[in-house]
Amino acid sequence: MPNSAEASRRQFMQTAAITSLAGLAVQSSLSSKVYAAEDNVLKVGLVGCGGRGTGAARDTLSADPHCKIVSVGDIFPDVAEATVPRLKATEYADRVDVTPDRIFSGFDAYQKVIDSGVDIVLLATPPGFRPMQLEAAIKAGKHVFCEKPVAVDPVGCRRVYEAGQSAKDQGLTLVSGLCWRYEDGMKEIIGRIHDGALGELKALYSTRYNAGVDKRQNRTEGMSDIEYQIRNWYYYTWLSADFFAEQFVHELDKMAWVMQDQYPDRVLSTGGRETRTGDINGNVFDHIAATFYYPNGLRYSAASRQQLSCSNEFQDWVVGTEGTADLMAYSITGKNEWKKRKNVNQMYHNEHVAMYQSIRNQQALNNTEYMVKSSLMGIMARMSAYTGKEVTWEQAWNSKLDLSPSGYTFDSNPPSHQVSVPGVTPLV
Repeated sequence: MPNSAEASRRQFMQTAAITSLAGLAVQSSLSSKVYAAEDNVLKVGLVGCGGRGTGAARDTLSADPHCKIVSVGDIFPDVAEATVPRLKATEYADRVDVTPDRIFSGFDAYQKVIDSGVDIVLLATPPGFRPMQLEAAIKAGKHVFCEKPVAVDPVGCRRVYEAGQSAKDQGLTLVSGLCWRYEDGMKEIIGRIHDGALGELKALYSTRYNAGVDKRQNRTEGMSDIEYQIRNWYYYTWLSADFFAEQFVHELDKMAWVMQDQYPDRVLSTGGRETRTGDINGNVFDHIAATFYYPNGLRYSAASRQQLSCSNEFQDWVVGTEGTADLMAYSITGKNEWKKRKNVNQMYHNEHVAMYQSIRNQQALNNTEYMVKSSLMGIMARMSAYTGKEVTWEQAWNSKLDLSPSGYTFDSNPPSHQVSVPGVTPLV
């Protein structure tokens, strides 16, 4: 993965053509992996059975009438077992073919799902597990739908990037959960920006101020530290990447898309904890504001806050020499005025449709470039907020920061959850 934003774009354009041809060559040799026939059922395994995982399973069933869920896995048996009746309660019950022996639990549940005879793996566990699970799925030759973000640290981003390159080499489809790329209205307005509707771009602006999430589970007798943290994963950086990288990554990715997948060369952030404090809230911040700097002088102001009883705002703006775009309102003001009637949001469905079309048409779709880089964009902003230091793209990509735990058992020690202090916490 190139270190500079401009080099990144040049290499991406060069390698896209090469890997496209290589992918076609690989696919032509995979005679045992032909899925074009409508009666050829694609078998799907779900890894991570929480709310997003169950939602992804339903979305995948809605996207292709000839797929079925055949196995599920989660670290916790109660979560894994609960997802099957939830899926059977949907309109797709006849395509939920999960027998008791294909409901897996434990830290190795992901590998058991991968090995259960599936064609596609849906990865929807907390982001801290994403790199090793994606590596395993690609190594086993599976197509993958991978939720965002793809990692919680730069080491994880590099692992995912390498796995993504391997997927290209094998002609496997790898689709990201950065779903706005598949939303029709967003595709249209950003397409207009790319066609010059705003003239030369001068500034970007995003805010996402809301109350946050409440995913806490109480600690029960005998529960280990690592189990407690995983059940409350959102509040621990080693599991969630912090909210700026976990939720706000959607805004970061939209603006990366606006910039035609050119990324900033540095970021300076501020942030902290004002209302979400104490051990019950782990070590994540409750507000972060970042300024991203691009090589051409453009700046992107991005801020997010998760605090109760405050005024909320959710906006994405793009300013150019000939107009301004309000992405969330699907409108452009200025020389090329335009407004789209907001359509029904089916982006979660659309991304799965794109996945199945690519598999059945044997034209592998691979979202590695932007899913890794947009994830890193959120991570580098968090690194800057935690330390109070400016972080360059090169520093972030080459960083040795690795938030992995000591091991993956219920007796393993989780990473330190000491709250970072800007100006004191070192930049790794």
